[in-house]
Amino acid sequence: MGHVASLVAAVIAALTAAHIALVGYHAFEHQWAMIEAFRFHQRIGRKRVAERFHALNEQCKEELMKMRHVKLYTPRGSTLSAGLICFDVNGMQPKAVVKRLLQHRIVASTTPYGTSYARLAPSLVNTPKEIDATLRAIRAMAGG
Repeated sequence: MGHVASLVAAVIAALTAAHIALVGYHAFEHQWAMIEAFRFHQRIGRKRVAERFHALNEQCKEELMKMRHVKLYTPRGSTLSAGLICFDVNGMQPKAVVKRLLQHRIVASTTPYGTSYARLAPSLVNTPKEIDATLRAIRAMAGG
């Protein structure tokens, strides 16, 4: 078994009941995709992956900070944050922000804690243009 395949096998073997979907089955499509995902990361290199995450997240945070109707909770700078951006939009509940973004085919989530925030996760598969589209959609939420 190759290095990537053995790594994936170890991850799958470590799955516990907590990793099973709420409806009671494993999300096999995610497991099947892991080998190719690990190969892709190996091909492009850890440094490029990290640089991409940080660049897209900084682009997003910089612009969110400029919006008067947005409160950004995630610190700026790559030494204090990486892949998740938490924020509020004045006058809107976090779930409403997520719902409004989904109307634009933008996937966001809310934090699962006592105090919930809207959350974005710009990642390797996103483009700067997609981040710009997300920011336009959030700008349009000014005034609720």
